[in-house]
Amino acid sequence: MANKISELLNKTNSFLEDRVQMLEELYWADWRELESEDIDKIFEYLSSSDLEIQEMAKALSLYNNISGAYTEKFADIIANYYINDRIKFFKALNLNRDEAIHLVYIFRSRNIFQDEEKEYEEIESAKQLSDEELEIANIFFSMYKTICNT
Repeated sequence: MANKISELLNKTNSFLEDRVQMLEELYWADWRELESEDIDKIFEYLSSSDLEIQEMAKALSLYNNISGAYTEKFADIIANYYINDRIKFFKALNLNRDEAIHLVYIFRSRNIFQDEEKEYEEIESAKQLSDEELEIANIFFSMYKTICNT
């Protein structure tokens, strides 16, 4: 898997669908079998600000990976996705809606929002999300509010 990881993480020589497939495989992978050098490459790749929306959508699943590995590191990366580009984050989340409930806990534990209602209003007023993407943003903030009030 190591050669495959290195090959796919080199975006100039790989196709988007191959990188998305690799991220899917990483969800199911036994992270204990990966070399630390490859893990570092994966985290560097995932921390890149130029991930495509489809890549980010798959990356959102890695927080809840089967091995339960590196959840804190994945949480940091996912929180940074939102901090760096809220619109892109919700476009990605719309492609991977099932992860919303897991991600809400990241946002709560890291105190990402000062005022979730204001955050949603800003996102809505930007008018950069489709109705469907705006719906997942609304659902996400509603789940966040529910969890924080329990």
